[in-house]
Formats: sequence, structure tokens, C-alpha cells
Amino acid sequence: MVKHQFMKSNRLSVAAVLLSLAGLNVAALGQGMPPEARKNIHLLFNQHSDVIRTVTMSTNGYVALTESNDPRVASALKEHVRQMEARLNEGLMVRRHDPAFVEFARHYPDLRHTVEPTEKGLRIVVTGKTPEAIKVAQNHATVVTDFATHGWEAHDRDHAPALQSETPAKESVHAVSSTPKKSCPACCESGAECQAGSPTRTPTAVPKGN
Repeated sequence: MVKHQFMKSNRLSVAAVLLSLAGLNVAALGQGMPPEARKNIHLLFNQHSDVIRTVTMSTNGYVALTESNDPRVASALKEHVRQMEARLNEGLMVRRHDPAFVEFARHYPDLRHTVEPTEKGLRIVVTGKTPEAIKVAQNHATVVTDFATHGWEAHDRDHAPALQSETPAKESVHAVSSTPKKSCPACCESGAECQAGSPTRTPTAVPKGN
């Protein structure tokens, strides 16, 4: 009888540990952006006109030089890339509402990023291990250029994925609102306020010139 109770208690303890670990994983996946990361993101959107970005596509990815003559922006660029790299390496999402970013996170393990700090920013070389990953990488490069070029306007719209097969089956047909709103949980994946946001978004292909 004592042995039976011990085995039952032991099984319950193991189950409790497994449930606890599962809870930690769920919490991690749903973890919002830390305040410092949001601060850098918002600074970059506020001062997007101070960002100088050049992208060169290659056969297996792209090379991007992103800099600024403003020291604060240059510092924010470096910190932002470090923060997003750490987040993706932990399996956490970035802009989970945006089809292009959902696709990017899915193919992230098949991408190789080489980050080289410069005096005014950084140079990033991205290569894909598969033909699909290469397309996803290059699409991500155009999306980031869209952010640097159009700032909050680009922030407040979703972007089309590179692979047609990964386009969500059901997308909102509503036009993206151009009216700034204070509350934008989807933007930073938390309840924090930001300068723009829209509850309904339609993925938009970024012009090839970007």
C-alpha cells in the first residue's frame, strides 16, 4: 500500500514538472517585446529619414549596409539587430500578424547571418541554405527597406510573403487605415502604446525598387 502511494505520488510529481515546463514554453512563445527593444524600434521608426540603407541582392541572398549619421540612430540600429537576432534564436516571434515575418521566422533556421559593425551602423550578409530560404531572405530585405523608407506608414501595414504557397488562406480585404492610433498590441506584441496601428491589415507587396 505504501509503495503504491509512493508510485502514484511520484507520477503526479513528474506530471507537474512536465506541465510546468510546458507552461514555460507557452509563455516564451507568447512573450512580448521587452521595453528596451520597443524603445529602439520606435526610435528607428521616428527617425527613419536618418537611416541610410543600401541592399545588394546576390545569387544566394543579399548584402545590406544600414547606417546613420546620427549617433543615436546608429547605436539603435546595432542594438535592434542584436535584440531581434537573440529573439529569433530563442524561437520567439516578431510581428506575428505580418505574413512576411511569419514566413521569415519559419525559414530562419535555413538562413545564415553575418553581422559586421561599422562606424555608423552595420553591414549584414545573409545567405539561404535552400532556394526557398533565399527568396524569403530577399523579401525580408525589401520589407526592412520599406520600413527605413516609409517609417510608420510601412510599420502599419502587413507585407506579402515571398512564397505563394505560404500566403494565409484567409486575409482581410479591408484597406490599411492611415489614421494613427495609440493602442497597437500587434505592433509590439504587448499592450504598450505606439504611434500607429490598425486592427485590420492587408498584406502589401513591396515595390521592387525598394
